[in-house]
Order: sequence, then C-alpha cells, then structure tokens
Amino acid sequence: MLQFEIRKVFCKFKNRVAIFLLLVLLIATSILTMNRVEYRDAENGDAVSGIAAAGKLRAEQNKWAGELTEDVFVEAVRENARINQSPEAQSEDISEQNKAYAKKQGISDINDLMINAFSEWRDYDYFVVDRVSEEEAKQVYARRISSLKKYLDSGEETFPEAQKEFLIQRYESLKTPFHYEYMEGWKALLQNISTFLLMLALVIGFLVSGIFSDEFQTKADSIFFSSRLGRNRAIASKIGAGILITTIIYVVFLVLYTAVVLLALGADGANCPIQLDLWRSSYNITFLQAYLLIAAGGYVGTLLAAVASMVVSAATRSTMTAAIVPFLILCAFPFLSRIITLPGLCSFFPDQLLEVYLNIKDFNLVELGGRVMSVSTVIIPAYLIVCLCLLPVLYGIYKKAEVK
Repeated sequence: MLQFEIRKVFCKFKNRVAIFLLLVLLIATSILTMNRVEYRDAENGDAVSGIAAAGKLRAEQNKWAGELTEDVFVEAVRENARINQSPEAQSEDISEQNKAYAKKQGISDINDLMINAFSEWRDYDYFVVDRVSEEEAKQVYARRISSLKKYLDSGEETFPEAQKEFLIQRYESLKTPFHYEYMEGWKALLQNISTFLLMLALVIGFLVSGIFSDEFQTKADSIFFSSRLGRNRAIASKIGAGILITTIIYVVFLVLYTAVVLLALGADGANCPIQLDLWRSSYNITFLQAYLLIAAGGYVGTLLAAVASMVVSAATRSTMTAAIVPFLILCAFPFLSRIITLPGLCSFFPDQLLEVYLNIKDFNLVELGGRVMSVSTVIIPAYLIVCLCLLPVLYGIYKKAEVK
C-alpha cells in the first residue's frame, strides 16, 4: 500500500516536472555557490572563480595552516606590512594594486579576524589591519571578549542579565587558539544553503499536496473509503508516503548539493571553528557541526510545510490550496516579520527553521525556565513536536471524510 501511494505521486506528469525543475535549481545553485570562491593571480591581477580558484587559493592559505597562536598573528601583521610597502601596493594603478591584494590571499582569513577584533562592534574597517601593531596582534582573542563586554554595557541593545552572562560565558569558553586551514568550500556552502533549502521545501510541499485531495479530484473517494482498509491502513499509508517522500527527497538533494559543492571546492576545514567565518557567533561549534544543525533545521521546516500541506489537502480536498500552504509558512512569515515590530516573536516564526545560519551568526536568545538558550536549539525540537502532533490530526480529518 505504501509503495502504491508513492508510485501514485511520481506517476503524475506535474510531479515529474517538479523533480526536473529541482534538478535544474540544484545545478544553478551549485554553480552560484562555487562561484563565491575567487582567486586573484599575483602575476597579472586577473581574477578567476569556482573550481579553478579553489585549488590555487587552497595552496596559498594552507601555507598558514595550523594553530592561530599569537606568533602567527604577529607574523601575519609583518607579512601584511611587507606587502603594503611593495611597489604594487604603492602604485596608483588599479591593476598593480590588484597584484598586491593577490599577495594577501594567503593571510586574508587571518587579516579578517584582526579586522573584526579591532573594528568597532557592528562595523568592519577594512584598513584597520594596516594599523594593528605586533603587540596588539597578540590580543586578538582577548579583544573578542572585551569587545562583547563593551557592547553589552553600551546599551545599544538591551539584554537581560542572564543573557549577558550566557554570552560572556560562551565567549570565554571558546577554545583558542583556533585551528586554521583552507575552508572556503564550507564557507560558500553554508552561506548559500538557506536559499537551496527554501526551494527544496517548496518543491517537496508541492509534491505531497495532492496525496489526500487527489482521491476526491479523481472521484475515487467512494471506492477508497468503501474498501476494507480504506479508513485505517490506507490512510496510514498515505501519511507514511508523504513523510517518506519528504525525507528521501530532502536527504537526496541536500546530499547532492553538499557533495557537488565540497567536491568542487574542497571539504577541508570541516573541524575549524565557525568563528573563522562568523566572528561574533556565540555557538562554539565547527563548520561541520554548523552544517548538521542547519540541515536539521531545514528538515524540520520542510517536514512542517509538507505535513501542513497534507492537512489542508485532506481538509479542503483541494490540491491547489494545499500547494500554497508551504509558500505561506516559509515565505509569507518573513514579510510579516517586517510589519510586526516584535523581534522576539519573529524569531519563533517557522521560516526561521530555514535560517539557522543567520541564527548562528546573530544573538538570538530565549530564556525558558530560568535557562538561557539559543533560539535554534529551541525551535527545531519544538516544531518537530508540532509536526508529530499534526499527524493524528491529519489521520482524524481524513478518516471522518464524507463521500459526496
């Protein structure tokens, strides 16, 4: 019965077209993601992107691979100053300046840490690294903590004392010195993954939107409900088919997207701390752990959209109405958050399940029962429970459906 319901979904021409479009979106998104990685040739100043850039950039950045100790930051300051004194950097010719910039690509990530450490909070002063002394360079990790404390005391944003203590504790417990190596593949993957997850969730919602309503559309409802197992096992098979399709399509396409990007750009740097990309993040996790958290949030968001679509499909008997539900859940809420001036409430909207990357980047905190937690660690299990609670509701709606 389960296999029969799954075959019914993929036998439809419109669903096959949807899978084809998803493949096209996979290819397009993968290309856009790969093109995030750029490399500039030190000989002529020309830039290349994608696979060609990844190999050359890896070779340059891995010259600095290892633990980012105080000595490494001091050496990076010296290297930056040496390049700044070169004829190319002193030239007024843009092409010559590009050559000088190209020579900094090996230390670009290290420079980025120093820029974040010595810029004002919420600011990014690109040239501040040119003014950092060798002694100041030794204080990069300490500056991260002191900048946070200064920001929390500035009153720019109001945090309860418990949340302030939580953030400071997270900052102070972050393991230093950071392990560093080439990681552009993971950076590009995480920066673009939310867009791909949204498209994936919308297509999956469309695929399952007709599982329950199609019996009424084809006038097969009288046969379905009059059969011996029509109001029990057959309904369970429809629910199982919806969940299985959602899970398999999600996993397959996410794995394909991840594999294409990392095979092209390199999977190096999986165990580097996320702070190498998101300097002010309060999540003490690696790139791989961030990816798994984002993937988990995306799956729950996709499952929520799919289950809600099936509930509406069963209740309204309209495939078109059900197909709109994922869009409303995942796309309408971001627009609503611009109208509602309650950022605390907006952080719990279901669209945030697909924006875990931004939650990792920002300070989105919630206090429950006297315990401070990051919003992502709350909404993922919370919406998973909502999905599980909707399943018996879906079963009950369809079981009580009347044949007309």
